[in-house]
Amino acid sequence: MTRKNPDNKPLRIVRTGRGQFYDGDYAKMLVEMMKSQALLVRAGKDSAMPHFLAIIKELERMHEFKFEQID
Repeated sequence: MTRKNPDNKPLRIVRTGRGQFYDGDYAKMLVEMMKSQALLVRAGKDSAMPHFLAIIKELERMHEFKFEQID
């Protein structure tokens, strides 16, 4: 997998639409999953990174935002 930000440049969040509010339980579940995966990534578990990225992509889709590099 090619890294999109190999130089680890700072990022900002950019709204791409109005976003939608989904079931609170679903959003809470995503947040809890993301916390767990982040802890595994910090502990050096490579297998956690794809899960972490999938959660971020789902949050981006749900709330219509994207990350943009700051030059």
